[in-house]
Amino acid sequence: KFLLTEEFVKIPDGVKVSIKSRKIIAEGPKGKIEKSFKHISCELKVVKLDEKIRKGKHISIQMWFGRYKQTCQVNTLRGLIKNMFVGVTQGYVYKMRLVHAHFPINAIISKDKKHVDVKNFLGGKNISKIDLLPGCTVENSTAFKDELIFKGIDNANLSLSCAQISQSCPIGRKD
Repeated sequence: KFLLTEEFVKIPDGVKVSIKSRKIIAEGPKGKIEKSFKHISCELKVVKLDEKIRKGKHISIQMWFGRYKQTCQVNTLRGLIKNMFVGVTQGYVYKMRLVHAHFPINAIISKDKKHVDVKNFLGGKNISKIDLLPGCTVENSTAFKDELIFKGIDNANLSLSCAQISQSCPIGRKD
């Protein structure tokens, strides 16, 4: 067992952070993200440090008396919080290409940019309707013909939306 495992995450300028009972709300110029980390037994608090290495406002992540596998959650939590800060300050962009050999795949984007319909995959007649997760938008690329551009502030929701579209087009019984 480790007595104390502690990590710090610097809060960037222009980002407001509030923590209450392991629920973090980050608000920045691009928007607002809320995430709950109640499943991880650790202490989260906003601290103002004036040390040689760390200066300014930080989020302190502490885990007391954790075993090896539990203490690894501290670094994972630090990475998730950093991704929240990047999302509310810069945002995330994912790009997907529609690749076909014979039957051209059609991806139809709704007017509100929250839904994607995939048609004519391998010449099939079925239509896969994918609803994007909250905070994600999609648009067609102007540079390439068969490219979809996903934009959002939550990295987890954005990557899950891209994965849902990728999994709606399975190629079965092929090498």
